[in-house]
Amino acid sequence: MNLTIFDNHVHIKNESIDFYVQGYKKSGGTALNLINLTENCVNLECFIAEYERNIKVSRILRESGLDVIVTIGPYPINILAMHKIFNSTEIFEIYRMATKHAIKLISEGKANAIGEVGRFHFEVERTYQEEANEILKMIACEAHDQNIPLIIHSESLDDRGMCQLSNELTKSCGSLKIVKHFSKPIYNLNCGIIPSVPASRDNARKAPWGKKGFFLETDFAGDENNPNFVLPLDSVPRRVKMLMQEGVDIDNINSSMNYYKDFYI
Repeated sequence: MNLTIFDNHVHIKNESIDFYVQGYKKSGGTALNLINLTENCVNLECFIAEYERNIKVSRILRESGLDVIVTIGPYPINILAMHKIFNSTEIFEIYRMATKHAIKLISEGKANAIGEVGRFHFEVERTYQEEANEILKMIACEAHDQNIPLIIHSESLDDRGMCQLSNELTKSCGSLKIVKHFSKPIYNLNCGIIPSVPASRDNARKAPWGKKGFFLETDFAGDENNPNFVLPLDSVPRRVKMLMQEGVDIDNINSSMNYYKDFYI
């Protein structure tokens, strides 16, 4: 059996491509979701350039033999820096146009999902959080219209928070394919939001292997000089090996790991 090992959230800088490929493949990794790095963008041109860079990196990774899902979209935290340059109306328009361009690239088959988008994961003034929520609703409705998966960056959510977010977005936009990035291990009662869970030992052991509807992730930050920031790049393969040693059925692991093909492609 060819065992699939998929990491749902990876950032890779140009200078860390070889470092990532060698480390991930050596550990047994076979597939990943490559998320763009738009945290420094304050204008549309920067967002577009980063989308294109991320797509180019994905091609290099595929040439190395990895299967790659590509996620592009405007990071929410940028709102704070953008307010030093633009007003709220202008910021909303930049995010709208950045979303439209991401959808165009996805429609051309160059990417698969929009993300990571959403709202702040730390306390900010209420007006900024409200602004982020309005932008998120706009992005969600654009994604709904094209049936594009959405990867959400937000504050930590329990099951009640997941359901609240799901209800808010579906009420505004209709049914959506939503992934919660850096999710708590909420494998049930999540109102349809797919948890993408940090690949710790405990989270991996709690996961319902053999079922579909969850992902493991590292949130590897793409920095070769700080490779263990969040989680090391080989964490998902290491957890799979741990589970197999502990007697989890390999067919069940493979079934769950292959869920990304159903969800994103």
